[in-house]
Amino acid sequence: MWVRLDTNLIDHRKLFAAGDAIGRNGPGLALAVYTLGLLWSNKHLSDGHVPLEVVKSFRQHVADPLAVADALVQANLWETNGGAGFLIHDYAEYGNPSADEVKAFRQRERDRKRRARARGWGR
Repeated sequence: MWVRLDTNLIDHRKLFAAGDAIGRNGPGLALAVYTLGLLWSNKHLSDGHVPLEVVKSFRQHVADPLAVADALVQANLWETNGGAGFLIHDYAEYGNPSADEVKAFRQRERDRKRRARARGWGR
């Protein structure tokens, strides 16, 4: 599975705004947690929703992921999700597939392979 990142993100004003709110190494930490959120969301087909417990688990990567998440919210890169976690702002608008799209693609691939096997391909 893949995730799309806008190449403009490396010098986007929102990333630097989040970085300013974080402090030392802020832009790098903001980019790291933002990317972790995208990767987790795509892996788990959550349509850009990142649960609070998942963000807390990003401690494996950064010292204070909740502080970074708050900075991402302040910079409008993430949104709060009613205390349940966060939503990646404009997740689908940047070409990341929805859970429904991924599931449909996987089903089409299973069907295609099943048909190919039925015709004797792959033996």
